[in-house]
Amino acid sequence: MKKLMISTLTAITLLTGAISASAQEGNGKEVPIETSIKSEQALVNLPKTTGEYKVGSTTYDWVDTSRKDLLDPKNKRELKVQVWYPSDKASSKGKKKEPYLPMTEKGINQIISTFSFGELFADVNDINTQVYKDGRLSTKEKNYPVVLFSHGLGVSNWNYQWLTRELASQGFIVVSIDHSHFSFGTEFQDGRFIPTASQFLPGNSIPQLEEYDDYVNNIWVKDIQFVIKKLGTLNKKDKIFKNKLDLKNIAAVGHSMGGAAAARALQVEPKIKSAINIDGSFMGLTDTETMTKPFAFIKTEMSEMFLTGKVEQPLPPGLDPQTEQELREMFHVYNDRYKQVVTGPAYDITIYGGAIHNSFTDMPLLRPYLSGTMYDNDSIFPANPEPIYEVTNRVIVDFLEKTLNGKKKTILDRKNFNIPNLKIEQ
Repeated sequence: MKKLMISTLTAITLLTGAISASAQEGNGKEVPIETSIKSEQALVNLPKTTGEYKVGSTTYDWVDTSRKDLLDPKNKRELKVQVWYPSDKASSKGKKKEPYLPMTEKGINQIISTFSFGELFADVNDINTQVYKDGRLSTKEKNYPVVLFSHGLGVSNWNYQWLTRELASQGFIVVSIDHSHFSFGTEFQDGRFIPTASQFLPGNSIPQLEEYDDYVNNIWVKDIQFVIKKLGTLNKKDKIFKNKLDLKNIAAVGHSMGGAAAARALQVEPKIKSAINIDGSFMGLTDTETMTKPFAFIKTEMSEMFLTGKVEQPLPPGLDPQTEQELREMFHVYNDRYKQVVTGPAYDITIYGGAIHNSFTDMPLLRPYLSGTMYDNDSIFPANPEPIYEVTNRVIVDFLEKTLNGKKKTILDRKNFNIPNLKIEQ
């Protein structure tokens, strides 16, 4: 079994996920919101799903009464969770479409203000998600395997619908966690809004090894474990999911910091059967415990160049020598940990074709809604993401089919396959 090296992502990526460190103008300041220019039709279309199922979606607000919120110790840890799941045409009849961004106008405007997204972003819900709100779960199968999804730092759970909708169409129930304080902002059904914690706004801080290990282990992974417990309750009495969640077949998938959380959760949570880290650093991983269960690391060509030493890991400009040295040492720690602990089946997957870290979010699709802002930039959100989505979805679906459904003939089992922009090693 090949021991994979971690993608030594930049400090920019570690801190802000899909937001460039150069985008500092938001920084929590109140930016006046102009009246939205309502479009006659959506500026973009989401990719069509390719699975046999229509897609339904529903949301939950959950409070973990067993623990305090470490970033808000006066309150218990509270999460918003959105679920995408297999539905069918008959079950969807008469149902409303799920909005792309499930927030009120006030919540959307707060995100726009914080991140300087511009007035066009107010129209993002013109997008047709092709998803039915609270649609009935398909009865084709007795139950369905579960995929727990964690977003990147400074992004949100709704910002990965290129993947979550596709997995639901393929027969998986995707439970996507919005990690409060770490996302674009979390709005609960009663109207309360938890903004991005100030230390995670673009350009506000430099990551520290122990601090980010603590975030992953004591917040993100515990969020995932709490959600698993809540799924047990849904399986007993929920109007949509009663007896339909296959809790013996659970995978954890995440992007960036969410990928780190998925890897660590696989290491410590017995109910998780397999996991995928999409282009993320391995914060939180420990060399005192092994990783024996199936795992996949999906990375970009640039990340591959970092880990093979072809290019030097870039860092933010203007760092003092001590801080620069500390960051480089931190990346080496992440590398060494992972090489030491992985002992089970692991897949080293590289996506080419111009993929960058942000290619694994919806933000490249949403670029027309960011027109005229600092984010309308090829270096942040490259054009034409669809081929990258297509090949990444293909390999993720096959990994989940193999590890959760026991499928024997997947692209992971082939020595040769004719799929452009994809390399798989193990």
